[in-house]
Amino acid sequence: MLKIGMTLQPLSTPTRQTSGRGSNHIPASDTMKKVPPTSSKLPSDGIMEGSVSQMTTMLSNILEHHGRANQRLASLEEDLAHAKLEEEKLKATIEALEKEKSKMNAKVALMERKDLYDLLKAKMEGF
Repeated sequence: MLKIGMTLQPLSTPTRQTSGRGSNHIPASDTMKKVPPTSSKLPSDGIMEGSVSQMTTMLSNILEHHGRANQRLASLEEDLAHAKLEEEKLKATIEALEKEKSKMNAKVALMERKDLYDLLKAKMEGF
C-alpha cells in the first residue's frame, strides 16, 4: 500500500546504502540482471539433427581425404628418398668419369709430346 508522498523507484535503478562499505556501495543483488528461464528443447532441433548429420558426413569425407593425402605424401616422400639416392649415385659416377677424363687428357698430352719429341728427333737425325 502506498502512502501519500512516497515515490516508487524502478527495479533497474540501483539504490545506495548509507552505511557499511561506504555511501557509494551498490549491493550486488541490485546490479544483477534477471534472466528468464529458457526451455531445454530448442525449436530447431530437427534442423540441428540434419546439420549434425551433414557435418558428420563432411567430417568423414574430410578424414577420408586426409588419409588418402597422407598416403600420397608418404609415397612421394619414399620417391624423394629414392631420387636422392639415385642423385648421389649419379654424382659419384660423374666424379669418377671426370677423374678418368683427366687421366685420359694427361695420357693424350704425353703421347702428343712423345710424337713431337719423335718428330723433332727424326728431324735432328736428318741434319
